[in-house]
Amino acid sequence: MKSITEFLEELSQSNDEMEIVVFFNTNQFAMDTALNIARWLKRDCNQVGDCLTHLFSLGVLEKMGEGNSAVYSYTQDIEKIKVLDRFIKLIREKGK
Repeated sequence: MKSITEFLEELSQSNDEMEIVVFFNTNQFAMDTALNIARWLKRDCNQVGDCLTHLFSLGVLEKMGEGNSAVYSYTQDIEKIKVLDRFIKLIREKGK
């Protein structure tokens, strides 16, 4: 199991993935396919799909189904949500 530091370092290496995490953190009950998430974020569907797959492997997202019809949603793990909340807050404060 990865440490929290390793988890956050891996997560923060991609701006696209961070944008997806912020989207789900803001919309914690959103559930959608890669295509529709790409539309919401105005991004390339294949690129978003790759990011979603990686975020799922990190446990940031949950996935129901397979292929193009797979539906992604934010983790329901309260401890991960708390860590992600703090991480996003720090990133936003750093950006000011």
